[in-house]
Order: sequence, then structure tokens, then C-alpha cells
Amino acid sequence: MLKTAAGVFAERGFHGASMRDIAARLGVRQAAIYYYFPSKTAILEAICREGITAFVERLGAIYAAPLPIEEKLTRAIRAHLEPLLEQRFYVHAFLYQRRELPKSVRRPLDAQAHAYEALWRTMIEEGQRGGEIARDLDPQMATLAILGMCNTVARWSRPAAEFGLERVAGEFARLVAHGLFDGAPARAHGRGRA
Repeated sequence: MLKTAAGVFAERGFHGASMRDIAARLGVRQAAIYYYFPSKTAILEAICREGITAFVERLGAIYAAPLPIEEKLTRAIRAHLEPLLEQRFYVHAFLYQRRELPKSVRRPLDAQAHAYEALWRTMIEEGQRGGEIARDLDPQMATLAILGMCNTVARWSRPAAEFGLERVAGEFARLVAHGLFDGAPARAHGRGRA
């Protein structure tokens, strides 16, 4: 039910979708949905809660693992991308539609999102303390850049799933860890670079 509702919200937007639309997609009567959820808002809240809780739990497990920081970041990027490719409507609802929720409902979801960002920032700071990540890098800005890059997958015109999780995660992790120019042959006097 939540997966179907998330798909309807992604297609029509929260305000454009109705309980009737969700029921029709499920092939049930509206009353069946009201048995579980009293409103569209309750459905959106459940979708968002399920989405962010999974993100936080997975990242927490990666952070706690006894791994080198580059491996942690690689796994964290993959873990962030996986739902974007495999449960993209849930993530779409959380990223782009949770603002439609009342503040009292949105506040705990926003707190979880901030906790998730803080865990990313902590990993980057850990890498800086260990000397694996440049110390002059702003950890907050790096966190927002990584998450922003990953989150755009939800809006790609060509579904990211067509590329495959391993390919997208591998390219993103390589870009974060090594940048665009690491390992590229130097060009004399800067020629050849746009």
C-alpha cells in the first residue's frame, strides 16, 4: 500500500493525488485504505518515516564497522544510492514531498534527516583526523555535496536503474574519493582542459 501510494505521490504530487487514486491503483475500495490510514497525510508520514529510518540504520552500521574510511565512504554512498534506485518513490516522497506535512509531523522526520547528515559529517571528520581526507575540506559542505550528488539520481531523466546500482555507486564513490583529475595525465601548460 505504501509503495503504491508513494508511486501515486511521485506521479501526481501530494496535492494532486487522492485517496481514490491510490485505491484505484491498488484495485480496492477507498474504505480499505481508510482502515489502515485515516488520511493522505498519514500515508505520506509513514512513507517518509520508513524511508529515513532505513537510511539512518544502514549508515550507522557502516560507520560502526572496523573499516578504513575510504571503504566506509564507498559503502555509505552505495547504501544511500540503493533505495534511490530500488525504492525511488519512497525517497522521492521524503526528499520532495515531506514539506507538505504539518510541522508537528515533519519535525521528527527533519531531526532524523539532520542526524543522518551529522553521521556523514562525523565520518568525514574521522577521515580528516586520520589524515586520509584533506584537513582543509569543510566537512559540512562535503556532506551536503555528496548527498546532493546522490539525491539527484531520483530526478534523472534516464532512470538510474538502467545503469545499475554497482556502476552508479562505483562511479560516485570514485568521484568522491579521487576527484575528476586524480590519475589523469597532466597536460602541458593546461592545454586540453575546458
